[in-house]
Amino acid sequence: MSPRLKNVRAIGAEEPASFAAPDLPDSREKLLAAALHLFATHGVARVSVRDIASAAGVNSALVGYYFRGKDGLLNQLYRRHCEPMNAERLRLLESFSKGGKSPSLEKVLEAFLRPSLAITRTADGLSEFTRLRALLAVERHDVLESLVAENFDRSSTIFVNALHRCLPELSYGDVLWRFHFMLGTINYTATGPNRITVFSEGRCDPLKVEDTLKQLIVFLAAGFRAPGGGKKPARARSRT
Repeated sequence: MSPRLKNVRAIGAEEPASFAAPDLPDSREKLLAAALHLFATHGVARVSVRDIASAAGVNSALVGYYFRGKDGLLNQLYRRHCEPMNAERLRLLESFSKGGKSPSLEKVLEAFLRPSLAITRTADGLSEFTRLRALLAVERHDVLESLVAENFDRSSTIFVNALHRCLPELSYGDVLWRFHFMLGTINYTATGPNRITVFSEGRCDPLKVEDTLKQLIVFLAAGFRAPGGGKKPARARSRT
């Protein structure tokens, strides 16, 4: 346990043995904010329920009351950050599809990329949620996989289908592979921006959303449009 976490625990060392009802109307929000900061700083495994409650200044029994434990709190944190991003992705995709026209490949990519890049940064640099996702990938990969499936499977299916409509000459499997590679590109761009910033002497800064978006769309569109490596769908073969 790090000295910082020891200090956090000491703040709320003495707590009542019983608990009847929430003591503060905003205690749930305080717990979410404290958990996000501690998880993003120390990792999920090294942070206890009491650490979170002490940092929030509330009774530790409230974690069970609101979230049924630390795992439930983590699930709620993840969902809280993913739901607005998914909603914005779908809103953009719909806005690019007005008038019954299918959006271009570049517009589908923009609808997917823009919200994911925006959520990765704050005015001070990487967001705490981005740091939390990076730590989860290292220490709790199984938990991260479950959270990703729960929060992204539906929206991912929508976007894979939209990409396939833009690229009917490709097999569905080809599009899935390229979607997978796109996710890896986004994740590395979000969690490891400092390397290219230093290496390029500041010419490339992934924390500049618009600059990054412009480069990513060009790069990914070329990759998606590359000749397919899998079996073509029957409809494409019949047209040929």
